[in-house]
Amino acid sequence: MPRTFALLFLSFAAVAAADKPRLVIVPFSTGEGATDKAAGRFGALVADELKSRADAVEVVAPPVTKPAPEKGGAKKGPSAETMAALEAGRKAFDDLRFDEAIPALKKGVELMLAEPATADFELVQDALVKIAAANFRNGEEKDAKVALTDLARLAPGYALPTGYPPVFQREYEKAQKRLDKLPRGQVVIEGPSGATAFLDGRDLGMVPATEENVPSGTHYVRVDGARGEKFGQVIEVKSNSARVKAAFGAPPGRAPVNMVPNPNVTATVDEGMAQRLAAYCTAAGADFALIGIVYRVSDTQLSSGTALFHARRAAFAPLGTVTFDVDVLTANTESFKLADEVLKRTASLGATATAPFGLVTKKTQTVAVVKPDVVKVDPNGDDLSVAGPERKTKVVIEPRTRVLDKPANVVDVEDPPIGEPPDPVVAKPGVPVWVIVVVSGALVAGAGVGGYFGIREATRPVTGTVTASW
Repeated sequence: MPRTFALLFLSFAAVAAADKPRLVIVPFSTGEGATDKAAGRFGALVADELKSRADAVEVVAPPVTKPAPEKGGAKKGPSAETMAALEAGRKAFDDLRFDEAIPALKKGVELMLAEPATADFELVQDALVKIAAANFRNGEEKDAKVALTDLARLAPGYALPTGYPPVFQREYEKAQKRLDKLPRGQVVIEGPSGATAFLDGRDLGMVPATEENVPSGTHYVRVDGARGEKFGQVIEVKSNSARVKAAFGAPPGRAPVNMVPNPNVTATVDEGMAQRLAAYCTAAGADFALIGIVYRVSDTQLSSGTALFHARRAAFAPLGTVTFDVDVLTANTESFKLADEVLKRTASLGATATAPFGLVTKKTQTVAVVKPDVVKVDPNGDDLSVAGPERKTKVVIEPRTRVLDKPANVVDVEDPPIGEPPDPVVAKPGVPVWVIVVVSGALVAGAGVGGYFGIREATRPVTGTVTASW
């Protein structure tokens, strides 16, 4: 009997495992005002949260995607964000605003070195010199010495520009001597025939190329193909040999024949994206694909609109919007909520949306325009007047068109967007919504200031007055 029970249990477990949905997470894209770094961080948080729910969903690896076509066949250079940070740091340094220059320059260097295939090491070297000089001027000698050591490691034989004082030159020479005491290693770079190898921006000639006596620490490899292709990789050199094998278009071990078009997730989901996601899911062996776009909604906040794609039904289920700070430090709770919603929808997809629809949520802008010192009588014959703190003011109320939070063809309204309160307004074509808000005795017109106050649906023009407090 116990044996029979055990066999039955294993059978049920096998069925449960077979029924577990397989999910592929498409890298979150970057919308207006957001950064690639923020989108990547939030996407990683969501991925980690879903991977921790292994009992309910299996997160599968994404397939290798084809690189996006480049205009003129040329590889793009450093990102606009990188260049903007370096320019801001340079300007602040020239203006002797060292407290502003240091973080801006550090950000520019970090972003630049994150993409070795397009890094401009002359700009990196200039930024490191300025970071060191600014730190010395601020009395931060330890940070200054770190910057000079990084400069000596990445650019052996680099000569400081003229104009810096002798004491700064002596500190740089000390950094070079500290580097000489570190262990040395060898870097071997291989790649497709006709390609050219670079190490920390230095041209090593055609592959295969070998560089001896490389200081231990972090270094950056770039390989340029004969047709303009570019490959980049960050390596860690120790007292042995570091070997890099460049491959264009696909990571090592992943055959180019498995490459599929990138879904290219944007603010608007259309039929073309649905087709690309279907191929993406097939290549990954997934039942569902999670897509998202991160965009800025204020000086301090980002939002992410997300949706779930069901490969078999070729249908989308919008998951709503989550909001977090621009540094993605408060996004853990939102990623947890989003993972809950994903599991709910993979178990029962529910209502779906028909493409095209938007992932970016618009702010509701339903307002009434108030014109003081004018009298207007409503259809019931009542004088519309409001007493201000010092005098009585007559007003005219003019309705404006309401902007929907979601496109009209999105029928998935059974749950409110994640992280937002349910919208009490139901807007219908041709039906204006008016509202007056009295705050501390003063007349304020509008809605969406910390929430909705006194909003009602009307079949004819109406007015309402509420006192808002928060």
